[in-house]
Amino acid sequence: MKRQQSQPIQKLRRRFSDEWLLVQVDQFDPQTTTPLTGRLLAHSKLRDTLEQEVTHRKGLIYLVYGSDTLPQGYAAAF
Repeated sequence: MKRQQSQPIQKLRRRFSDEWLLVQVDQFDPQTTTPLTGRLLAHSKLRDTLEQEVTHRKGLIYLVYGSDTLPQGYAAAF
């Protein structure tokens, strides 16, 4: 399988704005710990599908929704 090229995470989020993304983080801002670039490992409309994928991955993994507005039934806490 061909390895994905590292891309800005914001670009990935725009491309898959209505899906969940599983990203292998390559670079992050050390002051804010915000992921900046990474390789897309998988994407899905269903978060549960990607949560199962996380258990098979190592390294810094980022699970994020493509849009700033979460789907109905989800909430965010900081």
